[in-house]
Amino acid sequence: MAMDLFSGANIKVEVGTSAGKAIATDFVEVPEVNTFTTSGFESTVISVKTFNSAYDRKLLGTKSIPDINLAVNYLPDNAVHQKMEQLADDQKRCQIKLSYFEDATQDTGFYVIYTCFVSSTTIGGEKDEVVSKTFTLAVDGGALDQGLITGE
Repeated sequence: MAMDLFSGANIKVEVGTSAGKAIATDFVEVPEVNTFTTSGFESTVISVKTFNSAYDRKLLGTKSIPDINLAVNYLPDNAVHQKMEQLADDQKRCQIKLSYFEDATQDTGFYVIYTCFVSSTTIGGEKDEVVSKTFTLAVDGGALDQGLITGE
């Protein structure tokens, strides 16, 4: 069965203990995610000068995963939010699993798992707004795993 279009309303973010190259077995869902998280990669672009040509050539170098900004409606007493804080304080690796679902049943979709550091935390808010906390996730290497989620 072919999948349909996806919306940002059906995403789940989970954090687990880093187990090196092995996939974590202790993922727990991060509650109150308030900003759609992004994933992907970018390549370094190398500009090559050729003196007998009017145009430069372009080559692609190494790939990297840009930082992921995970914003949550902050719950200071929540165990998972406290775990994210502790990971930032301890400067320890963790695994982040981003699952994108086709609809609210969460039967079909796709996922990607990264090893990363919680490199910074920022808290913010204004009058008459929810207090939010942004955890910046610095991805270490490429995706550990990715694939389809099927309800079968």
